[in-house]
Amino acid sequence: MVATFEKLLLWVIETICLVLLVTLAVAVIYSTTMRYLGASPSWYDEIASVLLAWLTYFGATYALFLRQHMSFGGLVTALPRQAAVALALFSELLVIAFFAVVAWYGNAILAVAKWDSLLSIRWMTLDIVQSIIPISAVLMIVGTILTMPRALRNAAEGIDADHAEIEHAIAEAERENAAQKDDRT
Repeated sequence: MVATFEKLLLWVIETICLVLLVTLAVAVIYSTTMRYLGASPSWYDEIASVLLAWLTYFGATYALFLRQHMSFGGLVTALPRQAAVALALFSELLVIAFFAVVAWYGNAILAVAKWDSLLSIRWMTLDIVQSIIPISAVLMIVGTILTMPRALRNAAEGIDADHAEIEHAIAEAERENAAQKDDRT
């Protein structure tokens, strides 16, 4: 049940990232074309900035769900089992606490931001624009909680996910290389 929820949430975040990326690409192409034709849209700079910011926040959230952010997995795996698990748990709790603070203050900003809007699109208030801060912070807390059992299990088993991924990629490349050699002979 939890794994299904995690996969669904990851799919939603991935879909949002793709929609934001395509929208940003279309906006850039449209704006570039219109500038070339001498009719530059007034809204482009603000909208492109907002789309890029939203894409960055959702992309970071996606990376968190996949555990692709920088970490010190080698340090954790070098420790004795109990110390490794304790350090991993402590770091997970620090991440959750940090994003709880970000969500709290990000939400507080929205009350102030609702009284201002974008210059070129007056109906889009800054609370809409800035809402990405608490939204992504809450999603990162959820992502950390959902993926924490895996992280703690890896710490307990002495598995550094980054090294395991590298070793898997090397083994796969060696298999492909061997298959290509067999095809040539």
